[in-house]
Parts: sequence; C-alpha cells; structure tokens
Amino acid sequence: MAEALLIALYLQVPVVIGGVLHMLAVTRDALPTLRVPLHAGLFGANKTWRGVLLVPLLTAFGALCLWPSEQLLGARAVFTQPLWLAGLVAGFAYVLAELPNSWIKRRLGIAPGVAPSRWVVLGDQLDSGLGVALAYGLLLGQPARVCLLYALTFPLTALLVKRLLYWGRLKQSAV
Repeated sequence: MAEALLIALYLQVPVVIGGVLHMLAVTRDALPTLRVPLHAGLFGANKTWRGVLLVPLLTAFGALCLWPSEQLLGARAVFTQPLWLAGLVAGFAYVLAELPNSWIKRRLGIAPGVAPSRWVVLGDQLDSGLGVALAYGLLLGQPARVCLLYALTFPLTALLVKRLLYWGRLKQSAV
C-alpha cells in the first residue's frame, strides 16, 4: 500500500509542474491571442483555448522532468510509455475533466473563479484528479490501486499547490 501511495504521489508531479507553469503563463498573459473562452456561456470565461493548448504541453514538460528519476528506477520505472506522451495524456485529461464542473457551476449561477461553498471547492479539486487518475489507468495502464490513491490524494495536493500559488501572487484565491 505504501508503494502504491508513493507512485500515486509521484504521478502527480507532471500535473503539478504543468499547472504551476500554466498559472505563470496566465499571470504573465502569455499567448494573449489564445485567451479566448472555449464557450463563455457553457464553461465561463476562464476556460480558454490557451489552457487547452498549454496545460497538456506543460504537463508533458513536467513528465519529461522525471526522466532522471525514471532512469535511476530502471526496471522499476513508473512510466512504461514515453514520458512526453504520459504528460500529454495527463494534461488533456486534466483539462477535459474540469469542463463538466465548470458547466455545472455556470448552470448554478456561480461566476467564473468564485467558490461560494465547501461543496464547490471539493468539486473543484476532485474533477481534475479523477480525470487524470482515469487516464493513467485506462490509457496508460497504471494499476487500479494507484489510480484510486491518486484520485484520493490529488485534492490535497491541489489545495496545497493553489495555496502556494496564491502566496506567490500567481493565483487570485487560495482555493
């Protein structure tokens, strides 16, 4: 169980790197021509084509950052496919998994970027973690136990990273 937990946390590294780099791009308004909402009425103004493009690419970069540790692990390496592909898949899963939650929040009249209740905050943390866990399991062959632990621990990781981004002035709220 401890090994599965460590693997689940290790699998979060590319997503965290991709997410932090994406927030840096948002804060610095990189690629402003892609700051176009996918569909403002359905998902809100914060779900943009820039995010759809950058999050998978930056998460692929995050996965490539694990290359030295994967080499050290050798036969026990966590990723059995190219790191860039694993990161790309995780990044797309992250982006796609956020859309249903954004759609629900728009239907409830919750403004983009606003988290009015604990339940909405919980949903904001669960959606992407579940999406990436499913992608790691279904598309990349990670064991079910690792994927379950990923989905259960990712909300805590996400909240911690969001708090750090807030303190670093890269995010407007801590949740």
